[in-house]
Amino acid sequence: MKRQTKKKSDDDIVGLFPPMKSIAAFLAATLSMILSIALLNLLIFDFYFEIKIEHVLMYLFTTTIIFSGVNFAVVRGSFFAVKVLQWYFCILFIIFLPTVFLIVEKVTFIYAYLLAVVFLLMSLYLLQSKYYQSFVEYQFDALEDIKEVRAEIAAERAKHGNKF
Repeated sequence: MKRQTKKKSDDDIVGLFPPMKSIAAFLAATLSMILSIALLNLLIFDFYFEIKIEHVLMYLFTTTIIFSGVNFAVVRGSFFAVKVLQWYFCILFIIFLPTVFLIVEKVTFIYAYLLAVVFLLMSLYLLQSKYYQSFVEYQFDALEDIKEVRAEIAAERAKHGNKF
């Protein structure tokens, strides 16, 4: 995901919030990512490791904190954070794939496997959708505008000798 190279003019009408479809795409992607992270990690740990539940919960808590930080970076308009999320889900899928092929051992978890795959694919689809991309673009532009206004205010204050 890259920033669009098309320059916007000063006459473009910009609202206080991003378009509703973009907000909906961001919220749906966030919910889908949270559910897929939880399901995939629990199934991966159950399949590959024999770990106490306390350690698994600590790992999930740490992963949630890290995900929240990366998702906050997305809200601030970081295209790098979106790439990190895409790579993280691709890596989770690669680690998860052998468990799907060896599902015969864990037939009781078939619904959890199906849900995990559905949420994973939905997350990857939503991360690459044009509405999610427009949300990140809007947030990036808003942050750039704020930086520009702050620089102009600082220049005016320096010009007038901090009379404000």
